[in-house]
Amino acid sequence: MQELFGKIFKSFSSMKTGVLLLALLALFSAVGSTALPDRFNHLILFNILIILLFLNLGICTFNRYRHIWKFLSAHIGLIKRLRQWGLLILHSGLILILIGGMINNWTGQSGTIKLAEGEGALIAEDKTGTQVNLQLEAFEIELYENNMPSQYLSRVSIFKGEELEQHSTISVNNPLRYEGIKVYQQSYGSMVEVSTEGQGQVIISSAVEGQILEIPHSNWRVKVFKYVPDFDPAYGMESKSLQPNNPRIIYSIYQDKVLAGVGAAPFGEKITIEPGYYVEFEAIKPYTVLKVKEDPGLPYTGAGGILFMLGVVLAELNIFSKAREKNADSKAVEE
Repeated sequence: MQELFGKIFKSFSSMKTGVLLLALLALFSAVGSTALPDRFNHLILFNILIILLFLNLGICTFNRYRHIWKFLSAHIGLIKRLRQWGLLILHSGLILILIGGMINNWTGQSGTIKLAEGEGALIAEDKTGTQVNLQLEAFEIELYENNMPSQYLSRVSIFKGEELEQHSTISVNNPLRYEGIKVYQQSYGSMVEVSTEGQGQVIISSAVEGQILEIPHSNWRVKVFKYVPDFDPAYGMESKSLQPNNPRIIYSIYQDKVLAGVGAAPFGEKITIEPGYYVEFEAIKPYTVLKVKEDPGLPYTGAGGILFMLGVVLAELNIFSKAREKNADSKAVEE
């Protein structure tokens, strides 16, 4: 039994097993990030692979450390000594990268928030339980001369409890950074203020494109299909430009689940579904979509990356040394 355990341990702690685990982890990440981009890193199999790779690298690094002390006791050149230390540093860097990844995976946070101007959202809590909130002050879309969007800008404020901490402008490739939290500009959309009325009861709602609203006291429903800023029948449901020259809401009416009609309504016009039942699209307000991430393991990952690169450089010194020796021998033969 002890001999069998020894063989299993030796096989598990080999570099071949580490390479196999790394390949499986890369394959799982490639497939998972495509099929389940927001959840694959929380799957049990993914975490098991990370733990097994961490254990494998830990054992390999410990064995490498023991080997180095035996190796250094012999009389060897400086280059060979540095190469052995480089291999140890390389392994240590990989372990730190894995530790940072596991910390991010288990304690980090990632989520998406949608905010219209004036709205806010809770994005984190500090160690004392004080809430950190983000409020959208303004959202702007910068355009090229051909009216195509060139940049999205979210002007936000960060509050810690009741105290204002900072004002920031978030744009593509320019995230907000605050106490380990990063907020990225991801996309944007349009929210429609809709008034629905049935038997005298009026309900005012804010609906995103594709949302279905119920008409009070009826089996009628209205779907806010799409906002078109510059409507032209010749362009169908595509906007003629991004400027709000002729804004319309493309909508559809359903009775139960049966399509009853489709239309393109201007703002402020009450649409009669049948006597006593109405819908009115009152205003449009853009909203920003922000990606909030908290990566507590980032310092470990960064330090691991630096150690890994240093280890690679030191480990390759022997190759450079051999290359120089070979060139020197070649010159000597030529002479």
